[in-house]
Amino acid sequence: MANIGDVIRTLREGKGVTAKDLAERVGLSASQMSRLENGQRRVNSEVLARIARALEVTPSEFFDDGDSSTVRPLARSAAAPLRIAIGKILRSARRQKHWTLEDFARKTSTSRAYCLSVEEGRRSGLETDFIRKSCRLLGLSAIDLLFSIEEKLDVSEVDSSERISQPPIPAGEMVPGIPLIVSELTAYPEELDDRGVPAGAVEEWLRLPGIDPNRSFAVRVVGDAMAGAGEDCFRAGDVIVLSLDQPIANGNLALVRTTWEGRKGEKSSRTVFCRYFADDSEAIRLQFLRSEVPPYILPASEVERTWGLVLHLRRTEKHRS
Repeated sequence: MANIGDVIRTLREGKGVTAKDLAERVGLSASQMSRLENGQRRVNSEVLARIARALEVTPSEFFDDGDSSTVRPLARSAAAPLRIAIGKILRSARRQKHWTLEDFARKTSTSRAYCLSVEEGRRSGLETDFIRKSCRLLGLSAIDLLFSIEEKLDVSEVDSSERISQPPIPAGEMVPGIPLIVSELTAYPEELDDRGVPAGAVEEWLRLPGIDPNRSFAVRVVGDAMAGAGEDCFRAGDVIVLSLDQPIANGNLALVRTTWEGRKGEKSSRTVFCRYFADDSEAIRLQFLRSEVPPYILPASEVERTWGLVLHLRRTEKHRS
């Protein structure tokens, strides 16, 4: 499947539309559109839907397998119903194969959180090659998937009670609990909001006595780097609650966001859950509990943020499938 930015550029140029004009039509700046077409900016389903409308094409044009000329226009262009329809179809096909979300994530080379976000309708999966991989693994063609989506959108209204994602809490209002944040593209959240807090979809709000919900957040453990045989280990799917204020000392468990500049000058980031060690004033060691997993040793200047662990909630067996 071609890079989605290349597809957008090709469709735009074929319509005789400049990048600046398209950016204005879909509510982006010229620089954002340039980054999108060059593959430097992720495109979510809402933006993709606006681009399709602006270029007067159907979403099928963003696939490169099959003959898209036979695809009927979508009955409605709203992004939320589209995401929900995609998620329901993929979930049904996955369950027919008796795959868990972990199985699906492994087979598609994504994270459990990403697969969950697609199945729950928070993301369409169109911004990466996830749909192409999923269709191949589940025995669906992209065109068959689009026909199934159209049928769902044509014959039924989407239940407005279905939760797409948690809305942001206005400043000054009481939060309903500690946000359990899921990252949709990476293992742990790598983007930060305006307050410097990890940004992502809120899976649920946790009510935990004694922990200030305004100064904490939670994420799910991903992978097995922090797993082990003892009680003081973390398994995939466990929930860890982290503080925005807790200072980090040597050996503390923490979520650590690192950033660095690549060869071409672009900024990259990675967020990991680990034990934090300041070996000296210039070097940081991020150590994992599994001895087979080598530590990350990096300049102290590359550690942007740290959040200390305040609570570990183990995943129950009923949530493992």
